[in-house]
Amino acid sequence: MKRLLAALLIANLGLAACSQKITNPEIEKLENRQELLEETTLLNKYKLALEKETLREQKLKQQVEDANDEATKSANKAKDLSDRLSNNAGNGSLSSKAERASKAAAKDAKKAKKLNNQLEQSREEITDLQKKIEKTQNNLAEMERKIDFVPNNN
Repeated sequence: MKRLLAALLIANLGLAACSQKITNPEIEKLENRQELLEETTLLNKYKLALEKETLREQKLKQQVEDANDEATKSANKAKDLSDRLSNNAGNGSLSSKAERASKAAAKDAKKAKKLNNQLEQSREEITDLQKKIEKTQNNLAEMERKIDFVPNNN
C-alpha cells in the first residue's frame, strides 16, 4: 500500500513538472513592464553616476592643472638655486635653500602624479559608465519591443 502511494505521488510530481505552464497574457505583460521599470531604474542609476563622475573629472582637471603649475614652479626654483649653488660651492645657506627647494619640487611632482592618476581613473570610469548606459538603453529598446508583441485582451 505504501509503495503504491509512493508510486502515485512520484507519478503526479512527474506529470506536474512536465505539464505546460499556463500563462495569462496580462500577467506576462505586467511582468514585462516590471522588468522594464527595473531596467529603467538601472539606467537612471548609471546616468546619475555618470553626472557625478563628470563633475569629479572637471574638478580633478583643475586640480591637475594647478598641481602641474606648482610642480613646474618648484622645479624651476630648485634648478635656479642649484645653478646658483654651482657658482658658490661653499655657501651653506644657499645649499640648505637648494635642498629644501629640491624636496619641495619632489613633493609637488608626486602630488601632480597622484592627481593625474586619479584623473585617468575618472576618465576610465566615465567611459565604462557610457558603455553601461548604451547597453542598458539597447536592453530597454528590446524590452519595449517585447512588450509591444504581447497580445492585449482589453
